[in-house]
Amino acid sequence: MLWGIPKLAPEAPGRYEGVSVAEPSKTSPQAPTTTPAPLPSGFPTTEYPPPKIIVPDGEPQPIATKFGLTYDIPADWRNVSGGVAGWTTGGESVVYGAIGDYGYKYCPESDGSALALSGMTGRTGTTIDDAALSAARDAEVVFGNSDAAPPRLQYSQPYYFKIQGEPAVRYTVRAENIHRQENCDPHQATFDVVATTGFATAPIAVFMIELHQGLPDALNHSIADAMISTIRRSDFNSGGWR
Repeated sequence: MLWGIPKLAPEAPGRYEGVSVAEPSKTSPQAPTTTPAPLPSGFPTTEYPPPKIIVPDGEPQPIATKFGLTYDIPADWRNVSGGVAGWTTGGESVVYGAIGDYGYKYCPESDGSALALSGMTGRTGTTIDDAALSAARDAEVVFGNSDAAPPRLQYSQPYYFKIQGEPAVRYTVRAENIHRQENCDPHQATFDVVATTGFATAPIAVFMIELHQGLPDALNHSIADAMISTIRRSDFNSGGWR
């Protein structure tokens, strides 16, 4: 089930707000820890997300995140940079901040519905490779329903590339046979994740974009490639965050 909070009151970074520790495998008997791994000495942290970046109508909208990275959403998307959104299935939750969405409330019967959703979170106590794989496996929660058969999930091989010289790993998950609670819910979708170096709040940042497929006004998957290509280190100058 998808949910969202448009505006989150400032709090210290924690698991709920967008920094999570590495979780053990779902098959591991080890209980998950809720205590974040310590950050390196001198590593910058921030309690507040950067302010929303205002641009002229028709221009791509940058979203600066608390992880020292910025990404762009298209001009016709909704910028909810100070909010959080996520999914809950069977007692498990997946949460992202620095949100952008498209087609918000396209499905009147489904609260908080959106044809596309993007966001970023942080990870500690893990590697970029493992963070990317763990985030990709969150598709089980994103597209699952505890009262229905699980969807069919197809995982890509990891794609290794660099973001301004920093290592990055991407996975694409294609979901089919998603349980529909409403007729306007998707039967298929994609979920792309990218893990890379974080420069504040968490040493690893994870970007995601979820796209409904097979519905009127659904976006082509190429928008995921385009948005991932905009991820960059945040820059603060006299004009503000970029």
